[in-house]
Amino acid sequence: MVRSSTSTKILYVGVNNAFINVNTTTQHLMDEYGRVRVFHGVNVVYKIFPWHPLTDKFDPQNSLVQEDIDNMVAWGFNAVRFGAMWPGVEPERGVFNQTYLEVIYNMVNQLGSAGIHTIIDFHQDIINRRFCGEGIPDWAVVLPESTLSFPEPAVLHKYPVDNETLYPDLSLCLDKEFATYYFSDAVGATFQSLYDNAEGIQDEFLKYWQQLAKTFQNVSTVLGYEIINEPWGGNIYKYPELLVDLGHADRVNLMPLYQNVNEAIREIDQRHAIFYEKSLVDLYDSKFPAGTPGGIEYNDRQILSYHIYCGNVGGNPRHVGLCDSENKVFLDGAMTDLRRTGGGGFMTEFGAISNTTNAMDTITYMMNEADNYFQSWCYWQFKFYNDLTTSGPTESLYLADGSLDVIKVRTLSRTYAQAIAGSPQKMTFDIQTASFTFSYEIDTSITQPTIIYLNEAMHYPNGYTASITTGSAQISSPSTNTINITPTTSTLNGQLITIEILAK
Repeated sequence: MVRSSTSTKILYVGVNNAFINVNTTTQHLMDEYGRVRVFHGVNVVYKIFPWHPLTDKFDPQNSLVQEDIDNMVAWGFNAVRFGAMWPGVEPERGVFNQTYLEVIYNMVNQLGSAGIHTIIDFHQDIINRRFCGEGIPDWAVVLPESTLSFPEPAVLHKYPVDNETLYPDLSLCLDKEFATYYFSDAVGATFQSLYDNAEGIQDEFLKYWQQLAKTFQNVSTVLGYEIINEPWGGNIYKYPELLVDLGHADRVNLMPLYQNVNEAIREIDQRHAIFYEKSLVDLYDSKFPAGTPGGIEYNDRQILSYHIYCGNVGGNPRHVGLCDSENKVFLDGAMTDLRRTGGGGFMTEFGAISNTTNAMDTITYMMNEADNYFQSWCYWQFKFYNDLTTSGPTESLYLADGSLDVIKVRTLSRTYAQAIAGSPQKMTFDIQTASFTFSYEIDTSITQPTIIYLNEAMHYPNGYTASITTGSAQISSPSTNTINITPTTSTLNGQLITIEILAK
């Protein structure tokens, strides 16, 4: 059932002012108590109708229900990057689906009730099903008459399509890596139409974002709004400088779009962060200016979203050493961007990988690097969710037979500091021994504890020892998988506190 409306009418509950923001000096994410926050989580993106996961019963590949949420908490996941799909929000031009908005609103609040924060993500891959992907609604595809048939010239022959939907057969789509199709003329032209506001399509995109802002403006467990996932540079055949001049696509196509979306959201919501990405064509860094996208006065509510992948074959890295080196280059580029733009940072995608030893070594390297910078992350992805741009559940936390991928979950479920009452200095976790060391300069004026997550069942089955090795502080364990650190009467403000956790 679709209930159309020109405005969203949803009753908000549990409203408070506990919004996550950015410390513009340290660029750390901060909570309302003044603690540094670190998020580990997963992507939840359902790319086909009904545009959201199953909500009525657990399914190892397609649900997001309370059992899933309980599992996330048990595994230490406190963030979800959630695909709020444009065809679900606006299935017909100017018609906004209240039912869909209510469903995803309820899902986000269910996550929030468990302490899991959500990034609201406009997700796209190859922009539309007509081009073997997803993203914008069918009615929003605007192509110049001169556009080559899909997927030419990326593939040297056109794909046959359904006469009614104009969709190519999905099995034919999966014959190629989906990234190949970005080099088709039709995909680049469609992106360019969005950037150029051809036939008012960007105007509709702004309305889509305003509907989401109206829906989630008072939900404090929403981390923010991610404008667009992995945006392509535009029409690279008409404007080849988009491809050959690194940073050009970000300057001429993405920055104007981001500024327009920022203005549209800020008309409604001044509190949540806005997440933004560089174009796929800019391999290292973006050259985005300081204060992207809303100006430096919004840097406490602006977060660079970055993805780090090494090309893999069948879910396995080509070569672990080469992948680690390649990923380090990409991370350095993201950190260069982060220092220049001045807001926060979040690795919103990495992984998309199998559970082989090499694969686990690769993602462990990335998580270790994230710890070095106290950067948050979301693994791609939680479940298969009928992902039409992949051929099976290799990337999921569940295997093809529906059983839990224990190897992958154990790798992702790391010991880490989730909330830090002070200034973090160093955090390390050894996946082989489960030893964990964390140091921070304590701020005794903060009334809430430093919180460390640890997976007792997977990493400490015989128990653990936790000790303060530097400074003076008190350790307690209020619940399974949780350690709190609080000052004692002898703790000095600014004192270096180091905790060490060892498996028995």
